[in-house]
Amino acid sequence: MESKMPTAADVLYRVTAIIAAVADCPVDEISSESRLVEDLDLDSLQVVEIAVRTEEEFGKPIDDSLLAEQGVTVSHCAHVVQEAHAKEVRT
Repeated sequence: MESKMPTAADVLYRVTAIIAAVADCPVDEISSESRLVEDLDLDSLQVVEIAVRTEEEFGKPIDDSLLAEQGVTVSHCAHVVQEAHAKEVRT
């Protein structure tokens, strides 16, 4: 529920932790280039859960369809979160 924009590194760290929790694997086994479906073997419900948890963590709406595409990486998820913050700052 913070209003100031978190740093890219902070967003990536927090998103990675959320993804690790959903994937039920250690954070250190996930890189920024890990793909949600192809590398971490997540299904569509888990991807939606990631979107919900990031919304709760950052207090910004996250479009889960942006996370559900083929080849989506952890860094892409972090970018989606940063865009949600930037959009609020611009409006």
